[in-house]
Amino acid sequence: MLNAGFATLDNLKHRLLPPAQWEETTWDLALGKLGLSLAGRMQEHANRDFCYGTKADEFTARNYTVTLTTYPVEVITSIQLRSTDGTLAAMDASYSLDKSSGVLSFFSPPGDDTQRLVISYTGGFYLDEFRAPEVTAPQLPDDLLEAWIAEVQRHAESRSLFDAIALRPAKEADKNPLVNGLTPQCVEALRPYRRFAGA
Repeated sequence: MLNAGFATLDNLKHRLLPPAQWEETTWDLALGKLGLSLAGRMQEHANRDFCYGTKADEFTARNYTVTLTTYPVEVITSIQLRSTDGTLAAMDASYSLDKSSGVLSFFSPPGDDTQRLVISYTGGFYLDEFRAPEVTAPQLPDDLLEAWIAEVQRHAESRSLFDAIALRPAKEADKNPLVNGLTPQCVEALRPYRRFAGA
Protein backbone atom coordinates (compact mmCIF):
# COMPACT_ATOMS: atom_id res chain seq x y z
CA MET A 1 0.00 0.00 0.00
CA LEU A 2 1.22 3.50 -0.74
CA ASN A 3 -0.94 4.98 2.03
CA ALA A 4 -4.54 5.35 3.12
CA GLY A 5 -5.39 2.17 1.21
CA PHE A 6 -4.89 4.14 -1.98
CA ALA A 7 -2.56 2.14 -4.22
CA THR A 8 0.87 0.72 -4.81
CA LEU A 9 3.51 2.82 -6.49
CA ASP A 10 3.36 0.52 -9.52
CA ASN A 11 -0.39 1.00 -9.86
CA LEU A 12 0.02 4.76 -9.63
CA LYS A 13 2.70 4.72 -12.35
CA HIS A 14 0.43 2.62 -14.56
CA ARG A 15 -2.31 5.23 -14.19
CA LEU A 16 -0.11 8.28 -14.81
CA LEU A 17 2.58 7.19 -17.25
CA PRO A 18 2.53 5.70 -20.74
CA PRO A 19 3.46 1.99 -20.96
CA ALA A 20 6.95 2.75 -22.25
CA GLN A 21 7.77 4.44 -18.94
CA TRP A 22 6.24 1.97 -16.48
CA GLU A 23 9.63 0.40 -15.75
CA GLU A 24 11.35 3.78 -15.40
CA THR A 25 12.51 4.35 -11.80
CA THR A 26 13.78 7.92 -12.11
CA TRP A 27 10.71 9.42 -10.43
CA ASP A 28 9.88 6.62 -7.99
CA LEU A 29 11.11 8.28 -4.80
CA ALA A 30 9.57 11.68 -5.57
CA LEU A 31 6.31 10.16 -6.80
CA GLY A 32 6.03 7.93 -3.72
CA LYS A 33 6.58 10.88 -1.39
CA LEU A 34 4.05 12.98 -3.30
CA GLY A 35 1.45 10.21 -3.16
CA LEU A 36 1.95 9.74 0.57
CA SER A 37 1.79 13.47 1.23
CA LEU A 38 -1.41 13.98 -0.74
CA ALA A 39 -3.10 10.93 0.78
CA GLY A 40 -2.26 12.37 4.18
CA ARG A 41 -3.65 15.77 3.23
CA MET A 42 -6.86 14.18 2.01
CA GLN A 43 -7.25 12.29 5.28
CA GLU A 44 -6.51 15.43 7.28
CA HIS A 45 -9.08 17.41 5.31
CA ALA A 46 -11.66 14.67 5.77
CA ASN A 47 -10.77 14.41 9.50
CA ARG A 48 -10.58 10.63 9.24
CA ASP A 49 -8.31 7.74 8.31
CA PHE A 50 -9.38 5.76 5.24
CA CYS A 51 -6.83 2.94 5.54
CA TYR A 52 -7.95 -0.48 6.75
CA GLY A 53 -6.30 -1.66 9.96
CA THR A 54 -6.47 -2.09 13.73
CA LYS A 55 -7.01 1.21 15.53
CA ALA A 56 -7.44 2.67 19.01
CA ASP A 57 -9.31 5.96 19.48
CA GLU A 58 -9.55 7.96 22.68
CA PHE A 59 -12.38 10.27 23.76
CA THR A 60 -13.67 11.97 26.89
CA ALA A 61 -15.56 9.32 28.85
CA ARG A 62 -18.64 11.44 29.53
CA ASN A 63 -19.76 11.32 25.88
CA TYR A 64 -23.00 9.62 24.94
CA THR A 65 -21.92 9.45 21.29
CA VAL A 66 -18.51 9.30 19.59
CA THR A 67 -17.45 8.98 15.97
CA LEU A 68 -14.47 6.73 15.36
CA THR A 69 -11.69 8.08 13.17
CA THR A 70 -11.62 5.08 10.83
CA TYR A 71 -14.72 3.60 9.25
CA PRO A 72 -16.56 1.61 7.97
CA VAL A 73 -16.05 -0.40 11.17
CA GLU A 74 -15.47 -4.13 10.86
CA VAL A 75 -15.45 -5.03 14.57
CA ILE A 76 -15.09 -3.43 18.01
CA THR A 77 -12.51 -5.43 19.98
CA SER A 78 -12.51 -3.63 23.33
CA ILE A 79 -13.86 -0.64 25.22
CA GLN A 80 -11.81 0.57 28.18
CA LEU A 81 -11.63 3.46 30.61
CA ARG A 82 -8.33 5.20 31.32
CA SER A 83 -8.09 6.80 34.76
CA THR A 84 -6.03 9.89 35.63
CA ASP A 85 -3.07 7.72 36.65
CA GLY A 86 -3.09 6.04 33.23
CA THR A 87 -4.57 2.74 34.38
CA LEU A 88 -6.79 1.01 31.82
CA ALA A 89 -9.81 -0.96 32.94
CA ALA A 90 -12.11 -3.02 30.71
CA MET A 91 -15.76 -2.13 30.81
CA ASP A 92 -18.93 -3.82 29.68
CA ALA A 93 -20.70 -0.95 27.95
CA SER A 94 -24.12 -1.07 26.35
CA TYR A 95 -23.98 0.67 22.98
CA SER A 96 -25.25 0.70 19.43
CA LEU A 97 -22.91 1.00 16.47
CA ASP A 98 -23.50 2.27 12.95
CA LYS A 99 -20.64 0.49 11.19
CA SER A 100 -20.89 2.52 7.99
CA SER A 101 -20.43 5.89 9.74
CA GLY A 102 -18.36 4.83 12.76
CA VAL A 103 -20.91 6.37 15.15
CA LEU A 104 -20.96 4.64 18.53
CA SER A 105 -23.84 5.59 20.84
CA PHE A 106 -23.92 4.62 24.52
CA PHE A 107 -27.13 4.20 26.50
CA SER A 108 -25.45 6.07 29.37
CA PRO A 109 -22.11 7.90 29.61
CA PRO A 110 -19.32 5.30 30.04
CA GLY A 111 -17.45 7.47 32.54
CA ASP A 112 -16.90 10.99 33.85
CA ASP A 113 -14.76 14.05 33.07
CA THR A 114 -11.72 12.59 34.84
CA GLN A 115 -11.61 9.50 32.62
CA ARG A 116 -10.79 8.77 28.99
CA LEU A 117 -12.67 6.30 26.82
CA VAL A 118 -10.37 4.03 24.76
CA ILE A 119 -12.01 2.10 21.93
CA SER A 120 -10.01 -0.53 20.03
CA TYR A 121 -11.39 -1.74 16.71
CA THR A 122 -10.71 -2.74 13.12
CA GLY A 123 -12.04 -0.69 10.24
CA GLY A 124 -11.42 1.31 7.10
CA PHE A 125 -11.42 0.72 3.36
CA TYR A 126 -9.31 -1.85 1.57
CA LEU A 127 -7.58 -1.71 -1.80
CA ASP A 128 -5.50 -4.75 -2.56
CA GLU A 129 -6.15 -7.63 -4.92
CA PHE A 130 -4.25 -9.96 -2.59
CA ARG A 131 -6.37 -9.33 0.51
CA ALA A 132 -6.69 -12.15 3.03
CA PRO A 133 -9.98 -14.09 2.76
CA GLU A 134 -10.98 -13.16 6.31
CA VAL A 135 -10.88 -9.43 5.55
CA THR A 136 -14.43 -8.20 4.97
CA ALA A 137 -13.67 -4.48 4.66
CA PRO A 138 -15.25 -2.77 1.64
CA GLN A 139 -13.18 -1.55 -1.26
CA LEU A 140 -12.05 2.07 -1.30
CA PRO A 141 -14.75 3.99 -3.21
CA ASP A 142 -13.80 4.67 -6.83
CA ASP A 143 -14.38 8.42 -6.51
CA LEU A 144 -11.84 8.68 -3.67
CA LEU A 145 -9.26 6.69 -5.59
CA GLU A 146 -9.80 8.75 -8.75
CA ALA A 147 -9.63 12.02 -6.77
CA TRP A 148 -6.28 10.96 -5.31
CA ILE A 149 -4.85 9.93 -8.68
CA ALA A 150 -5.98 13.23 -10.25
CA GLU A 151 -4.52 15.15 -7.32
CA VAL A 152 -1.15 13.41 -7.69
CA GLN A 153 -1.16 14.20 -11.41
CA ARG A 154 -1.98 17.87 -10.88
CA HIS A 155 0.71 18.34 -8.26
CA ALA A 156 3.29 16.38 -10.28
CA GLU A 157 2.61 18.60 -13.29
CA SER A 158 2.72 21.81 -11.27
CA ARG A 159 6.17 20.78 -9.97
CA SER A 160 7.37 19.56 -13.38
CA LEU A 161 8.13 16.20 -11.80
CA PHE A 162 7.93 14.34 -15.11
CA ASP A 163 9.02 15.09 -18.64
CA ALA A 164 6.53 17.16 -20.62
CA ILE A 165 5.24 14.10 -22.48
CA ALA A 166 5.07 11.74 -19.51
CA LEU A 167 1.61 12.52 -18.17
CA ARG A 168 -1.85 12.53 -19.63
CA PRO A 169 -2.96 16.03 -20.70
CA ALA A 170 -4.62 18.07 -17.95
CA LYS A 171 -6.53 21.30 -18.03
CA GLU A 172 -4.54 24.39 -17.19
CA ALA A 173 -7.06 25.32 -14.48
CA ASP A 174 -6.39 22.01 -12.72
CA LYS A 175 -2.73 22.82 -12.08
CA ASN A 176 -3.21 25.39 -9.32
CA PRO A 177 -3.50 23.85 -5.83
CA LEU A 178 -5.33 25.55 -3.01
CA VAL A 179 -3.54 27.22 -0.13
CA ASN A 180 -4.22 24.14 2.02
CA GLY A 181 -2.55 21.98 -0.62
CA LEU A 182 -5.63 20.42 -2.24
CA THR A 183 -7.35 21.48 -5.44
CA PRO A 184 -11.02 22.52 -5.47
CA GLN A 185 -11.85 19.32 -7.37
CA CYS A 186 -10.33 17.15 -4.63
CA VAL A 187 -11.99 19.13 -1.83
CA GLU A 188 -15.35 18.65 -3.54
CA ALA A 189 -14.74 14.91 -3.94
CA LEU A 190 -13.97 14.65 -0.22
CA ARG A 191 -17.06 16.57 0.89
CA PRO A 192 -19.35 13.52 1.40
CA TYR A 193 -16.57 11.66 3.25
CA ARG A 194 -15.79 14.28 5.89
CA ARG A 195 -16.01 13.26 9.53
CA PHE A 196 -17.65 15.86 11.74
CA ALA A 197 -16.75 14.89 15.28
CA GLY A 198 -14.53 15.95 18.13
CA ALA A 199 -12.51 13.87 20.54
